[in-house]
Amino acid sequence: MDDYLFVLGSNWQLSIGELDNVLKNSQYRGKIKDYSANVAIVEFENLDKIETNIKQLEELQFLLGGCQKIAKIYNFIHNSTIINAFPVKIEKIDLINRARNKIIKVLEAIIQEVFPKINREKCFYAVSIYPNLYDDEYYSKVLIQHTLPFLSKAILNILKQKGAKKNSSYYKYPEENMKSGNLNPIFPHHVIEYNLLTKSRAEFIFGFTEEGMYIARTFTVDNPNFKKKIDEERPFTDFKSSISPKLALILLNFLNLFEKREEKKVLDPFIGNGTIALFAILQDFQIYGADFDETKVKNTIRNINWLLKEIDEPIPRLLIERFKTVDIKNLSDFFEKDFFDGICTEPWLGPFYAKEKPNSEVANNIIKNELNPLYGLFFKEASFVLKKKGRICITAPIISTIEGKNIQLDVNKIAQQYKFKPLFFIDSNRIINKSNKRLQFNEKHFRNLIDAKKGQVIKRKIYLYEKQE
Repeated sequence: MDDYLFVLGSNWQLSIGELDNVLKNSQYRGKIKDYSANVAIVEFENLDKIETNIKQLEELQFLLGGCQKIAKIYNFIHNSTIINAFPVKIEKIDLINRARNKIIKVLEAIIQEVFPKINREKCFYAVSIYPNLYDDEYYSKVLIQHTLPFLSKAILNILKQKGAKKNSSYYKYPEENMKSGNLNPIFPHHVIEYNLLTKSRAEFIFGFTEEGMYIARTFTVDNPNFKKKIDEERPFTDFKSSISPKLALILLNFLNLFEKREEKKVLDPFIGNGTIALFAILQDFQIYGADFDETKVKNTIRNINWLLKEIDEPIPRLLIERFKTVDIKNLSDFFEKDFFDGICTEPWLGPFYAKEKPNSEVANNIIKNELNPLYGLFFKEASFVLKKKGRICITAPIISTIEGKNIQLDVNKIAQQYKFKPLFFIDSNRIINKSNKRLQFNEKHFRNLIDAKKGQVIKRKIYLYEKQE
C-alpha cells in the first residue's frame, strides 16, 4: 500500500492535530503512521481513489492550514543504513560504500518511476531534507554537509546514465548555508517558481523520523503567495491583532464541518477585520460576523467584497445582513436560537505588547477585570445561538510577565458553566508517541494547543468545546 508524506508547518503539534482531525472526520479518511517535528506519514483508507486523482490531494492541501506539501512515498530506508552511509565519524570506508550503494540502488528504481521517459529529456530537480529535529547536530553537521550533496549528485548521475540530457541539473543551495549547516529545505513558493510539479521536473523529499528516511516526490504544495495576498493586500488589516491565514484555516477545520460546507453557518462574533471570515468564504462556509466596533464590521464587509472580486465569485445577496455591529452581551438579540453550526473566533486578547512585558499584577488585573467578563459573556451568548453538539474553536491569551510567569484565564471553568464540554485536539489512540521526549504528545497537547513564536509576549492558547444542551 502506498503512503504519503506531509510536510508540517513550524508548529508541528498544531499541524499534526489538525491533520489527524481531518483524516479522522473528513472524506479524506486515513491515519498518521509515523511522524517527526517536520513530517507526518499518512496511510489513506481510500488510497486507490486518491492515488489516481491528484486533484483530491490538491483539494486536501487547500483545506489544510498547517501543511506545506504533500508527497508520494516511493521507498523507506532504515535508520541503521543511513547511519552506516553517513556516520558522524568516518571509520569503516567499506561499510560506508556498501550502505551508499544500497541507497543508490533504491534511488535508481525511484527515478525510473518519477521520470518514466528520461531519454533525451532535460530534467531539473531539487532535493529537500526534512530532519527529525532541525536543531539536531546530525542534521547540521552530517545531513546538510554530506548527505544532501551526495543525494543531489547521485540522482544526477542516475539520470544521465539513463539517457537524460547532459544539461540536466538540480537546485543548488547557497554555499554559505551548506557550510554552516544552517539550511532550510526549499519552500512551497520555490516549488511553484521552479515548476517542480511538472513531468520533467521534481522535488525529491527525504523525510526523517526516528525509524529512518522516507523518500518521496512532491505532488502538491501550499500556495503561500495566495494567502499572503489576501492577508496583506485586502483593503483593511491590522497586523498587531490579526491571526494568520494558516491559523484561521486550522481553527475552522477543528469545527468538524466537512460535509456540505456550503450549507453550514459559522459565526465569528469578534470579527475584527475579517481574517476568519475571508478564509471561511474560501472554504465555502456561510459566514456570519459581529463586532462592537462599527468600523471593523464595515471593513470586514469591504474586505469580503474585495476578495470575491479577486476570485471572480458573485457577491451573495444580502451579504451585508450577515454582519452585525453588536456588543457580545447582546448577540442573542440579533441571531436566532440554535442558528449556527459552529463558532470560530479570536476575542480581544488584551493590550498589545511588542517586546516589553507587563508585570504579574498588571497581567492578573487584565485577566480578572477585562478578559474573564468578556469570555463569560461570550459563552453565555454562544449557548443560545449555537446548535446542540455544535463546536466552538476559540483562542485565549497566555501573558508572559517580566517575572517570568505565564498568566492565563481559566477558559474551561467559564465554558463549563454554560454547558460546554472541552474536547481533545488529538486522539491519543491514533498517535503513536515517539521515544524522543521532545516529540511526544502529552495530556496538555490533547486538551489544548499553543500558537506562538519565540519571545512573543502574548501567546495564543487554542480551546475546543462542544455544546451539550
